[in-house]
Amino acid sequence: MLPQDRATKLEIFLVRVTKYDDDGYPVRHWRGVLPTNSLACMHALTAEILEQNLLAPTVGEVHLVDETVQSIPEGPIRRALRNPGTRVLIALVGVQTNQFPRAIDLARRYREIGCDVMIGGFHVSGLAAMLPSLPDDLVQLRNEGISLALGEVEETWQAILSDVARGQIQPIYDNSAARPNLARAAVPILDSSLMKRFVYRHFGTIETSRGCPFACSFCTIINVQGRTMRHRDPSHIVAAIRDNHRRTGTEHYFFTDDNMSRTKTWPDLFDALIDLREREGIAIRFLMQVDTLSHRIPDFIEKARAAGCFQVFIGMETLNPESLADGNKRQNRVEDYADLVAAWHRAGILTHVGYIIGFPHDDVVSVRGDLKALQEVIRPDLAAFFMLTPLPGSADHLKMWQDGTELEQDWNLYDTFHPVVDHPRMSRDEWFGLYREAWSTFYAPDYLRPRLSEVTSDQHTTLLQMYLWYKAASGVEIAHPMMSGFFRTKARRERRTGMPIETVANFWRHRLPEIGRTCIGYASLVAELKGLWTDTVGGSDIRRRTWTDFLRVMFWNESRSVDRPSQAIASDGTPPHDALSEAS
Repeated sequence: MLPQDRATKLEIFLVRVTKYDDDGYPVRHWRGVLPTNSLACMHALTAEILEQNLLAPTVGEVHLVDETVQSIPEGPIRRALRNPGTRVLIALVGVQTNQFPRAIDLARRYREIGCDVMIGGFHVSGLAAMLPSLPDDLVQLRNEGISLALGEVEETWQAILSDVARGQIQPIYDNSAARPNLARAAVPILDSSLMKRFVYRHFGTIETSRGCPFACSFCTIINVQGRTMRHRDPSHIVAAIRDNHRRTGTEHYFFTDDNMSRTKTWPDLFDALIDLREREGIAIRFLMQVDTLSHRIPDFIEKARAAGCFQVFIGMETLNPESLADGNKRQNRVEDYADLVAAWHRAGILTHVGYIIGFPHDDVVSVRGDLKALQEVIRPDLAAFFMLTPLPGSADHLKMWQDGTELEQDWNLYDTFHPVVDHPRMSRDEWFGLYREAWSTFYAPDYLRPRLSEVTSDQHTTLLQMYLWYKAASGVEIAHPMMSGFFRTKARRERRTGMPIETVANFWRHRLPEIGRTCIGYASLVAELKGLWTDTVGGSDIRRRTWTDFLRVMFWNESRSVDRPSQAIASDGTPPHDALSEAS
């Protein structure tokens, strides 16, 4: 234990945790695709506190670590611990359920060597928000001296850091009932040094609001962040965009709001973005999440387009009305889906739908029929598939917990691409096979070719980038795109607690063939996409670009070349079928 006295220096490590693969190795990639908004939020809150000199001790560098693309820097942590009067805080931010086993291992490791350690995010917050008492595993962590941050911390982060500096960190900081005023909260900060590890360096995430008014049973957002929409001041958002452009040249964004079409300030924000584009020449382009009623909001689509929206993510979830009722998603009307997608397409905006497989009324035949209709009738540009998962913090999880339903005990599997509960109409193998089939069927060349042929020249490059990412993840890396990157890396000695460290010979006996399969998979994928490129190149401006230009943009991080391509989605992921949003 560290002495309980005030530190003269505080070192802060803000860490986005990864998850383990099925073999117990941390999932990490050479290049990431989805930067985390949670890390950006916590960076902004910390920077604001330091700029205002609200902490007594001297604060060293605030270290940002994204475990999905880098290892935690052991050297600086241990060196800081050796300095007299220095306390080290390891804050594991935005931890989702599938990342929780990894978070536990890291928390125990760094607590053992003398760091103060804190875990926050949707998993611990969701459990605390819905269950009558803390579950045993959280109680055990608390008893081991690992602190838990429940809920949103905008209005308590300064007090937490002060407690750490005094050597008086508390076991639990419960903000579950608090709903911070986002209008005056720090806007997430884009960190250019971290973005160098991602495919697109000049890309940012900003949440303009939190909460959602609907009551979907599989959603954790509404039980952690509430059903009343809270929003940031549009002028603060525009100021942050302007500052990012000045510092890094960033013009491409993902607005991570769970449902931007229900944010009351959207007219003011869109007007400000239009002004930014027309008067200041900052050609902002952005992706946002909307609901299936968004096309009925007067002027919403038109203003979104003028403000720079190039793609929308829509929580369509299913084409089965009975399944929508199962998920308490009564605001969705299947008969409106085709008009919804067509309305966005008429505005020149790409459509990306979230689709869940495994509602109680689903079976192999019905899902296959619905997926065929999705392609032939609805015709979205992109689809992200998920297996229905009772995530802690959702009404589904609470009901199953109350009913005594047998649930998978390994939190690592709660990633929406492993079955964690039995299905009434399918075996687990059938269910998983149907999920894999959905990816391969939707992203087959016969569906992608007409989509690429019908879009504009600017959309052509963006869509092909998305197809490369999604097909690489689902077909080569064998992972969900929102939890994947390009070219998996593995460290032999980094393995889940309880699983043995392999010998050098054994490790490379399976690792080398794995690398070989990955290289062959990428080569085959690039050849397939090159064929699609050749078949669908249309306008003269596209002809001036070469296939080499496209690959350079994707893999060599030259996001300023060719079409200055935009990022498609970025989130750490939050509970995937809550669309894509994140919480701090």
